[in-house]
Amino acid sequence: MSDAAKKVPSQAEIEFLAYQIFLERGGEPGHDLSDWLAAEEQLKTRAEAEVPALQRTDTTPIPMRKSAAGA
Repeated sequence: MSDAAKKVPSQAEIEFLAYQIFLERGGEPGHDLSDWLAAEEQLKTRAEAEVPALQRTDTTPIPMRKSAAGA
């Protein structure tokens, strides 16, 4: 797993997003923990989505196929 997939959101990133969630909810108090956990989960999901699904590590050239027209 790459470093990007393991990226842990910073406290500042979580605080910012949790505050945005709080505002989107209308600013109703009493949901600090659920806002924080939702923000943390969203940030982790975003980081994982940024990692390419397949990462080629083999640098051996892939042979080209001859086309039917060129045969």
